Amino acid sequence: MTTPNEPTGKLNNQAPHLDYYPEWLDNLADNVILQGNFANGEVIGKEKVGKLLSFARSNYAFQDFRFVGKRGELFLEDYRSTIRGSETYRPGGIEIYNFVVVYFNEAGETSQLVMNHRPQSAALLFSSLLAEHFGDEFGSDLFYKGDVSDRLLDHDLSRGQWPPSQPH
Repeated sequence: MTTPNEPTGKLNNQAPHLDYYPEWLDNLADNVILQGNFANGEVIGKEKVGKLLSFARSNYAFQDFRFVGKRGELFLEDYRSTIRGSETYRPGGIEIYNFVVVYFNEAGETSQLVMNHRPQSAALLFSSLLAEHFGDEFGSDLFYKGDVSDRLLDHDLSRGQWPPSQPH
C-alpha cells in the first residue's frame, strides 16, 4: 500500500476513455528516449516522455489494435484511430495509424520508444496538437507548427480491410 505522497510509478492517465493502458508506460527508465515522426528530434527522460505520452494518448478517439504484445525482446503495438476533434477538418475525423516499438534495458525498464504515425498528414496534425498544448516546453522546434489545412489533410491511408479487433 502506498501513502498519498509516495510515488507509484504510474503516470497521470489523461486518456481514461481508452480501453487499453500500456504497462510499459509506468515502467520508464530515467533516461528513456522517445523518437517518432511526430517530432523533429527526440525526447529524453522519464518525466518528459511520460508527460508527453500521457497527453498524446488523450488525442486518440479510440485504439483499434491489429497487434499488441511481445515479439522476442520487443513489445509492439499496431493500431489505428481517429484524432479527437479532427471532425472540424473532415466529417468522421482524421484517421491515424501508429506502429510502436518498445525496447527494454537489462533491468526490464522501458528504455527506448520508436513511434511511426501515418499517414504523414495525420502525423503533422498530431504534432501540431502537441505544439498547441505544450508550446515550447520541449524546445521551440520539436513539434510541427506549420500549415494544417484541408488541402494537407486530404490524404487517406488505404490499408485494405482492417482486421477485427482482438481482445488484449
